[in-house]
Amino acid sequence: MIMKVISILITMSFVAIISFSDSKAISYKDCKAELSVEKNRSFKSADEDGTQFSLVLTNMSLDSKTFYLSAKSLSEPCDNKAKYNKRGSSTNVDLNVSLNSDNVNKSAINKITLRSGQTYKFKVNVSVPKGTPYNTWSCIEIEAKSKDCESKPEKTILSVFVPDPSEG
Repeated sequence: MIMKVISILITMSFVAIISFSDSKAISYKDCKAELSVEKNRSFKSADEDGTQFSLVLTNMSLDSKTFYLSAKSLSEPCDNKAKYNKRGSSTNVDLNVSLNSDNVNKSAINKITLRSGQTYKFKVNVSVPKGTPYNTWSCIEIEAKSKDCESKPEKTILSVFVPDPSEG
């Protein structure tokens, strides 16, 4: 009798574990998104007029999702660009960054809701503050995070070089 009870408990535990694993896998698949830079142009130069990147966010999940968009300057060099920094510094310079819609009014954006399979294009505008040292790099991380998913957010890194205008 005890062996039968133990056998039933083990079987029920095994079924519960498999069911939980399957629901997590389905949940993870349902959180899939993709964030990319158009034409893979993630490296650009920015002078006093600044520069602009075109990004694309695609909701690859089965349901509509709301994504929060953010940008942050990284403190560590991206892709070992510090060796090209003529000033000898391994830190990145801080640049002004804004996320804007790709429509006519170019309004600032930090949140977008996408249907399953829907794609959204937006711009990342980068400007160089007065007094920024020349021949330096800035590495900017763009993140798209869904509010209702446990999965890792989608991220991409933009690299911006600030050239010396007298050398151009």
